[in-house]
Amino acid sequence: MVNPPEGLETNEVTAEEAPAIDPSPAVELFIPAIEVHADFQDGSCRVVNGAINPDSMNKACTYTAQDRPYSLPGTTAQDIVVIAGHTGAGVPAVFNNLYDGSANEHKVRLGNKLYVRRQNSGQNWLVYTATDLHDPDKQGLSDDASIWGEAPMPGRLLTIGCIQPANPLEAAARNTVVGWHYEGATRTEADSA
Repeated sequence: MVNPPEGLETNEVTAEEAPAIDPSPAVELFIPAIEVHADFQDGSCRVVNGAINPDSMNKACTYTAQDRPYSLPGTTAQDIVVIAGHTGAGVPAVFNNLYDGSANEHKVRLGNKLYVRRQNSGQNWLVYTATDLHDPDKQGLSDDASIWGEAPMPGRLLTIGCIQPANPLEAAARNTVVGWHYEGATRTEADSA
């Protein structure tokens, strides 16, 4: 059971009312509707053979790179924020609840909220709303304009994980990708433990 900190879902303000929060590394994420809670590894996501491959099964990561315009989360982020996490076939993993491989469907629903706390934000969290769901083949993910757009997309956040097939002996060949739009900020009563 995931228990978001006090005030996370009740103290929201719109983007216009939110304080300016400079981009900084993400340290914690909640998607209460599907009981996802993630802590973050230090530094950017690892890349192996051209694919994002987080260091840990139980922590998410934010992807930034010299050759990509992607941003760390903040109200002034200049482009897409990319957050990745592993899923596991029969083993615990940080993004297991994003997609139901046996039913072949996203668990996130349009309109669900995602909350991100950053390194420099104290009790202030960014609030995002799910706007679009994708399940591309891994090979086609990096070229999919419906996910990445064709120009800078400030205010957009992506969560990315693998889709574990119903047959645990099959390799994961697709990704679960959820597009989120920045809606504002919230403040918790106390920093979560």
